[in-house]
Amino acid sequence: MVSRAALALVLFAAPASAERWRATYAITAAGITVADAEVRFTLGPAGTPYSIETRSRTRGVASWLMRSETLARSEGTLRPGAAQPRRYQTDGTWRGMTRRTVLDYAPDGTAHIATLEPVHDMERTPVPADARRGHIDPLTALVLLTAHVRETARCDVRARTFDGRRVTQFEVTTHPVVQVADRGLLRCDVESRPIAGIPLDRPIEDASRPTRSTLLFGVTQPGAPAIPVQVEIASRWWGTIQASLVELAEDRGQR
Repeated sequence: MVSRAALALVLFAAPASAERWRATYAITAAGITVADAEVRFTLGPAGTPYSIETRSRTRGVASWLMRSETLARSEGTLRPGAAQPRRYQTDGTWRGMTRRTVLDYAPDGTAHIATLEPVHDMERTPVPADARRGHIDPLTALVLLTAHVRETARCDVRARTFDGRRVTQFEVTTHPVVQVADRGLLRCDVESRPIAGIPLDRPIEDASRPTRSTLLFGVTQPGAPAIPVQVEIASRWWGTIQASLVELAEDRGQR
């Protein structure tokens, strides 16, 4: 078992370089692979641009039940203790329906919806006008957490995200105990609570309940950044979904 002090030395040993990396994950539910995902990212020190791109698609039984494929990108600038997105975009299909969202951000942090397809996907609770101001997109929230882990070896971050349809409050805390099962990795506990744009396809008291997940951060090789090596998310349909890192490598194909 690794102490918090030793873990901090490992995390801080990873340089804050602006190299581009590619991480691949296998996503399982009930021990069955249901999707795969690829994450490409560039994350330098505060004051420099960041970019992150994710590609995911369902596999096996999951693709028969609800075929889905999504490409999402976000880019912006890291600030000390904060991140300012410039553009967020998602393209994909969900149950045969094409979906596309493009958010452009003004200098004051206000998100402008450039594209939202379909405009109305289902009945939802209202989203207030101020939801587009001062909130970040979901991928930028992950960038913010990863940068905070790199800088402090802790997980304690709060963020409110807007993805064009819904507003979600995230609170991430450092697990107080280093558990043997965590293999000495930094364990981050995440609580996400929908605030607005909540789907009304089920009772509101159920749809608005918080979801809890955990992320284990670690450095997989010398010179690599600290990233999630395992993620566990509670799912409405699949129980606990687990994403496990398969490979992390420098992405020399794109700069």
